[in-house]
Amino acid sequence: MALFKVTTKRLILSGGKRLEAGMTAEVPFNDFTLPLYNSSVKETIRYQFAIKYAVDFPASQINLSNLTVEKI
Repeated sequence: MALFKVTTKRLILSGGKRLEAGMTAEVPFNDFTLPLYNSSVKETIRYQFAIKYAVDFPASQINLSNLTVEKI
């Protein structure tokens, strides 16, 4: 199982809460790459940000223009 670090590239506003540029979450996945188009991966990313920062990351904002993905 691989572990990926997902980092926000820019400020994202969601429901009155802020995701600042540089916020990170660690996401486990059973592959060598993290497919951001996969709905279960998006849900895992949303869950990890909710646990760490208590903010609801909008699924529509989970893409490579807003996030960087690095394998740890």
